[in-house]
Parts: sequence; structure tokens; C-alpha cells
Amino acid sequence: MNKTVKTVAILLSAGFLLVGCAPKEKSKSTDQSSTKVTSKATSKSSAKEKTKESSTDESKKEDALAGAQKTVLETSDEAGKSTITLYYKGDTLLVQEKVDDYDVSKVPGENPLESMKEAVARSQEKFKDLMGHGFELTSEYKDGIFYIRNTIDYTKIDLKKLKEIVPGFNPLDDNTVSYSVTKESLIKGGMVEK
Repeated sequence: MNKTVKTVAILLSAGFLLVGCAPKEKSKSTDQSSTKVTSKATSKSSAKEKTKESSTDESKKEDALAGAQKTVLETSDEAGKSTITLYYKGDTLLVQEKVDDYDVSKVPGENPLESMKEAVARSQEKFKDLMGHGFELTSEYKDGIFYIRNTIDYTKIDLKKLKEIVPGFNPLDDNTVSYSVTKESLIKGGMVEK
């Protein structure tokens, strides 16, 4: 089994992303995230409401990130690339954004596009209670590339619900996520700071 197949299996079949969290002793753990397939609004009024909400959500996100620092980490292989952007203040991770892009023609397997779409759907179901509440996952197939976008806003997400879904997720005692532990965990997992 080559590196690409393993990467796709880890990222999509399980639908998870490593995130470091720790109790006060700073012990490491992993957080798992997934993917959501978005659909288009069925009416013009729904589309307008979504646009209005998106604009409001985007401005709230910008306000929450005002004064935040940013770190970008990346990893890649022959089939694609993963980029994670961490927004933080001090040692508190505020928002984590992840973008994966896979050149479907280079992903081995019988029908890789369908396999990835199925993995996205499974992940969407698993995390459905958090979708729209600090957790967003979208996927898109365009020009031979399968994109997966994931955002976790730790200032909005229900950490208790996340821990119920992902028992290994252990936020700090003050209900925050450690930036330094997360970054270290991602680097140990093979990502490189850009």
C-alpha cells in the first residue's frame, strides 16, 4: 500500500485530522474532524438568507481573529496537498482551517472519487450535530481535483459535544485548545511549517 493510499485512507475513510489538546500537564491527544458536503439553496430567498448569514458569520469570524497570529503548515505527496492554517492568541488556538486537494487521476483505487465522496458523507453524518456551530466541512470536485475544506472555530464549538463524538479529544481544563501542542502534534505527523 503506497503513501497516497494510506494518506487518503487516514484522512477520508476515518475522516479525521490530528489536533493536539492537553490537560494542564500538557499531555498530548488527538482530535478527529470530518467533511461536510454542502448543497445549493433551492430558492432565491434561501440563497439570499444564506448569503446574508455567511456575510455575518464571516464578519464575526474576522472580529474573533482580530489581533490573532497565524501559522501555516503543509504536507504533500504525489496525489495531493494538505494545508492547515492555525489562528491563535498566546497559546490558545482560536480557529483551525484545513484544505486538502487531491488530483483524482493520481489517487489509486477502483473509483477514488466515489470513495472520497462516500467518506465525506460518513464524516458529515458523524459530526452532524456540530455542523454550523463552530465546525464546517465542505467538499467540491472541480477540474479533476477533489477539494476538502474544514474549519473548526474553537471559540464557538461545543467542546463537550466534540469530546462525546471524539473521546480522545481533551481540551485544556479552561476549555481551550493549546496552540503549541496542536502545532507540535501536526509537525510530528509530518507537516512542515511554511
